[in-house]
Amino acid sequence: MLVINRVIRRPRDDDGAVLVTIVVVMLVGFVIASIIAASVLFSVRANATNEDQTQAFIAAESGRDVAVAAIPSCTTSGTHFVGTEPTYDTRVYISDVDGLKPETSNGLPEGCPTAATDFVVVKSMGTGPDGSTATIDSVYPWQVTYSQQPGGVVTYFSGGFTAGVSHYTGDLVLRTGDYRCNTGATLTGDLYVLRGNVEFSNDCTLQGDIWSDGYVKNGSKNVTVTGSITTNGYVALTANGATSVGKDINARGDVDLTDQGNNAATVGGNITSRGDIDTGGNWTVTGTQSELVPGYAPTFEPTLDWLRAATKWIDLSNASNWGTAYSGACDLFKNNPPTTITNLLQTAGSKLVLDLTACSSKNGNGQESFKIELDNVDLQRDAVIIVKPSAIMNVSLKGDLEAMGGTKQLLFVHSDASTAYVDVDPTDAAPAEPVPHCGNANSKDGFDVSGTQTGDVRIMVYSPCGLTGTVTSSFSGQLYTNDSTNLHSSGPIQTAYTCKDMSWTPSFDQLGCKIKGSGGIAQGSLVQRLGQLVYQTER
Repeated sequence: MLVINRVIRRPRDDDGAVLVTIVVVMLVGFVIASIIAASVLFSVRANATNEDQTQAFIAAESGRDVAVAAIPSCTTSGTHFVGTEPTYDTRVYISDVDGLKPETSNGLPEGCPTAATDFVVVKSMGTGPDGSTATIDSVYPWQVTYSQQPGGVVTYFSGGFTAGVSHYTGDLVLRTGDYRCNTGATLTGDLYVLRGNVEFSNDCTLQGDIWSDGYVKNGSKNVTVTGSITTNGYVALTANGATSVGKDINARGDVDLTDQGNNAATVGGNITSRGDIDTGGNWTVTGTQSELVPGYAPTFEPTLDWLRAATKWIDLSNASNWGTAYSGACDLFKNNPPTTITNLLQTAGSKLVLDLTACSSKNGNGQESFKIELDNVDLQRDAVIIVKPSAIMNVSLKGDLEAMGGTKQLLFVHSDASTAYVDVDPTDAAPAEPVPHCGNANSKDGFDVSGTQTGDVRIMVYSPCGLTGTVTSSFSGQLYTNDSTNLHSSGPIQTAYTCKDMSWTPSFDQLGCKIKGSGGIAQGSLVQRLGQLVYQTER
């Protein structure tokens, strides 16, 4: 009986254990199910919240886009925009703090942009269906230029311009610094020196007029000016080598024409001066000589103030609305690139934008450096190549560069490191202005030309760091640089550089080559527009 009873009781013990196990499993399952349910519920609520916040952000961007579209007609459309589907409240603010980029609208006045505006900030608050909000501050540069802005060689703030290429065709505007002509150089065009002086060496020729805020003199022989000399300073010329001025001399200071060199020298027009006029016996003056004229101030056409406004430095970078960038730009500088710059230039299509600002290419000293060397190229489309501010840009045009199917533009742009304004002349009342900012520790960019470029290829080199190099063959286009004193020519060049009009809208409107044409001053019209979005805060 004992044995039987034990046998009978064991199944009862096992049944209890199974029951406990089932209860535990049920409890665990319940806990897991509860966790899953809670997670699902949280996700549903989170997604609902995110959806509302996303819709609020979309509404804010919608308001921003409405304001951006209305800014060109701001004076009539106003600066406050309200929408209901989607719901947004948007306002336009302006900043003119000497080119300093704001990050938000805090502290800025609400208003329409003007010619004095540097940046526009659009503040837009969007509201989602549940009442949640999103606010963005979108920052845009306000671009103020002329439709025919003078270009050519615009040299700034680094000691002036030395006529290193043997022959430059086009008007030359120097905003700050002196014009110095090397031996035998020729400028075919008018010369405008806005804050500086003019000095000539042997056998220099200027086929046009001189407009100088400072003095005009020659320290050697055989200087030829076919037009007039107008200056707020003095004039000191020697007869040595048969120096000649084709037309008038107008000076606020003294005019001293000496007999040094004992050659016959001429002035083909009148001489007018607030100061003394001293004319040597070897000089022949065709017109009158009026000295010590009380209060005489030479008339500048156009005025120096207009020239300073029209020739302000243009800040260019990879954010300057060039167009859609080529996606494989960095691959072009690998050891075995899948394609080359030449291949891309020789492929017909829309404008080619090679943005190298996110790429890395270092020279033997470990500095960022991009060497762009082009040999024989049949240029099929317009192209721009952009390097980062911290890099050195070295451009070498060696072979035959020919445009296919009409005029083509090829631009080399070293990005300006800053848009900040600078007071370039604290002694006058002129406001601060945009200036070149070199971001590579002031290492000059290289530009060498030894190949042949056809006349329908227009080359632009933009460098806030200045240029160095050797030009041994002719080219056309635009040199827009901080300093070109180390760019020189070599060899028997008849025409080293011919300025040609160039444009890449909306990055910049036409850069021209003449201040005055047959119809008078080529002032163009003032162009004001919103640039590409450069910064945005979201909260």
